[in-house]
Amino acid sequence: MTVYSVYEPPAETKDLVERADRLAFVKEGFSWPAFFVPLLWPLYHRMWIEFVVLLLIYIGIQLVVGAEPQAQALSAWIGLAISVLFAFEANDLREASLARRGYKFAGTAAGRGRTEAERFFFNLWLPQQLSHARTTEAMPAPPRETEIRPPLPRGEGEEVIGLFPRP
Repeated sequence: MTVYSVYEPPAETKDLVERADRLAFVKEGFSWPAFFVPLLWPLYHRMWIEFVVLLLIYIGIQLVVGAEPQAQALSAWIGLAISVLFAFEANDLREASLARRGYKFAGTAAGRGRTEAERFFFNLWLPQQLSHARTTEAMPAPPRETEIRPPLPRGEGEEVIGLFPRP
């Protein structure tokens, strides 16, 4: 069973289909693409800061280790270890990147694959969005400042004291 975190972009549109298309599903756990192509993965997901940091780490390893054959073998092993570490943290870094761009956590979804997880999420999310749209349309306009009643002095108009009604 695969678990996904779902994020919604900051600019909400009225069109529900467009909002659904813009949701970002981020898989929890190890990322195989991030393991095999660690420098291309952040570029694909528009994670510029993470790309620059990872590139500087790989360049720093080459500069520190040197150009000798044994040093190059050590550099390869260190690079492999960094790739594994990055693959474990890649999806968490993507969630942080989405949060930096203003995305909001919309929920979680689980399924055997991404398609099943999306179906599960949309079966719960769409009715909530439709009912929310109906309630916002049916809500009356907020009262004007002249219609707002001043607050009652303490003790007047209170029907409940703590958890018990007044005697």
